[in-house]
Amino acid sequence: MRPPPDPRPYYKSLAPLVIWQQVARPVDWAGVFGRRAPLSLEIGTGNGEFLSRAAADRPEEDFVGVELRWASVKRALRNLAKARANNVRLVMEDARPALERLFPPRSLERVYLLFPCPWRKEKHEHHRLLHRPFLELLNHRLVDGGEALLVTDWTPFVEWTLAQLEGTGLRAEASLVEPRFDTKYERKWSALGQQRFHEVRLIKVEHRAAPVPEDVAMNPPHLPAFDPDRFVAEDEIGPITVSFKEVVRDRERGVVLVRTVVVEEPLTQHFWISIARAADGSWWIVPARGCQFVPTAGAQRALDRVAECARAAAAATGR
Repeated sequence: MRPPPDPRPYYKSLAPLVIWQQVARPVDWAGVFGRRAPLSLEIGTGNGEFLSRAAADRPEEDFVGVELRWASVKRALRNLAKARANNVRLVMEDARPALERLFPPRSLERVYLLFPCPWRKEKHEHHRLLHRPFLELLNHRLVDGGEALLVTDWTPFVEWTLAQLEGTGLRAEASLVEPRFDTKYERKWSALGQQRFHEVRLIKVEHRAAPVPEDVAMNPPHLPAFDPDRFVAEDEIGPITVSFKEVVRDRERGVVLVRTVVVEEPLTQHFWISIARAADGSWWIVPARGCQFVPTAGAQRALDRVAECARAAAAATGR
């Protein structure tokens, strides 16, 4: 009989992956790595080539890579295994909430931003990472005198970034350099004939305040009565946007599941909300078991919104 296919074709181990929703925040990185060492962060790790080489070349340091896409994380895990780099951890999340929630003040020696997406169209400018508020956050997480290294192929992106620096406590040193990081996008632009790239060192010269946000104590709503068949989940748009994508009803077991998206900048969360019948016939509204979520004001608002929709349905039918 032919053996089943390897379910891990793109990586050897998940050990470097930190499931950040399951650990105390900000993360005790010394505890994660089992030692105290200088800590560096790469934002937009991609396939992990640079991170693997840096970790192998500097075993006395620790590295964290943040990457949003699972396809890239899989490739990064594979490259880390090939490099046998034990001083690297990966986080799958957007850079903004990762830097905001996972890193204590003055914890990072260096931050690498190698060829981040410049969002070239003017109408997409708001998607760019290095807006002034993000730079202030970056300042707060860097050690005194620490630095962030930006490398890009696009001159207007450099000019725009430099215009964001006022009041951030960061000083810039910009130069043109030859290809030296051997990343996917550096190779791409080099193959097209570009042999000079912009390197911008953002050096922390003055500390700026940007506290680590605290988790919110969740308060599950309670309903004395609830009719699953009449329940309609209605979205809410505002400073916190709650969007309901799907409702699944299990009448026999007395459970309704609501697939929910919560947006509270800079964090976007996807999780299921459970409306479950208790032994006394009442109903509780809680995040579904097994879902990874961060207990924020937005998560609480999603629970409360489900309760409001349930009560509105009951009022409309006179029940």
